[in-house]
Amino acid sequence: MRGRRFAAGALATLALLLLPAAIMSHWATVQLAQTERFVAALAPLAENPAVHDRIIVEVTALVDDQLDISTVTAELLSGLGEALDLGPRAQDALGLVSEPIAAGIRALVEDVVGEVVRSPAFASAWAGSVEVLHAQSIRLLAGDPDSLLALDRDGTLSLPLGPIVAEVRASLVAQGVPFAAAIPEVDRAIVIAEVPNLALARAVYQVGISIGTWLPWICAGLLVGALLLSRRRPLMLSTLGVLAAVVTGLLAVGFAVGRTVLTALVEPTSSTLVGVIYDAVLGYATSIIGGLLVLAVLAALVGWWLGASTSATAARQTVGRGLDSARAARARAGISLGRVGEWMHTERVMMRFALLALGSLPALLIVPLSIATVLGSAALVLGLIVVAEVLMTEGATASAVAPV
Repeated sequence: MRGRRFAAGALATLALLLLPAAIMSHWATVQLAQTERFVAALAPLAENPAVHDRIIVEVTALVDDQLDISTVTAELLSGLGEALDLGPRAQDALGLVSEPIAAGIRALVEDVVGEVVRSPAFASAWAGSVEVLHAQSIRLLAGDPDSLLALDRDGTLSLPLGPIVAEVRASLVAQGVPFAAAIPEVDRAIVIAEVPNLALARAVYQVGISIGTWLPWICAGLLVGALLLSRRRPLMLSTLGVLAAVVTGLLAVGFAVGRTVLTALVEPTSSTLVGVIYDAVLGYATSIIGGLLVLAVLAALVGWWLGASTSATAARQTVGRGLDSARAARARAGISLGRVGEWMHTERVMMRFALLALGSLPALLIVPLSIATVLGSAALVLGLIVVAEVLMTEGATASAVAPV
């Protein structure tokens, strides 16, 4: 008996220790390695206002830096004054309006950049690039410089601006903006964040891809093994539910704290953008954590319900009386399934497990696991079992042997 108890405790402990690793490895395998889910996570960033604002500011400043709009405007006005042979006062007047004209050109550049970045074409091109070049998202974690997003060895996360500047140059030329054609090709990127810890994502990805397929199943198998080896299974189920809720709750808190710390470590101008990317990349994992947290709480409640405590016994008796009343009302209404109802009563244990499996399908098939799917499956299971309990009929043979 002691050996069995020790084995159950060891399996439960190992499963709970592996639970965080199982969640993160599954996230790496599914969200980062599967094109559809990766695109679903990153494509919406092209329509996020925080991303728009940061790109507009950076591209406008880059164009101004490449052209030096103030200097070019002053030279153009000075040349115009000399060509028209204007007097000194007229040339001084042109000098006074030079900076307002330069400011107007900057505003025009900013408007054009905003139109380019907010256009449906840009969002479509962004999503298409993420989908077609999904292999480059893998290179992101390998440090490949050709990725859409580049992660340097020191943990610098950046977004190349060359394609956006090229589109802005074409739009300005089409609008007849002077010297817009002089905007050169640029090889510069927005530095989204400079956090050395981001480099750990590579190691997480490599480990997650290698073990993410089977580690969650091993963790689930360990939990089931611990439950089967336990002599007091309701108590074990309740204990596992409470401990799993603690583990997933701590993981959720860690994610929240990690987001806060990450946005606090970067520059204020980058904090909003970093938070948006953090939410997009880790949204799949946070959804699973929330679903597992609710599932753990429900498991603890089921363990309590099946236990031998006074409160659980009283609750079962109360529910039993309610079901008896519902069956009596059904019988008075003349509703009966006949032999099927008697079979349901005879095989009620097997039927309950079958309904449990059937009601759990939404949570198992809808990916990722979430709070909504877990609660929906729980409500479905409960409803199916209540309906089955009301419809089942105790046969004559069963009634005769009931006291035994």
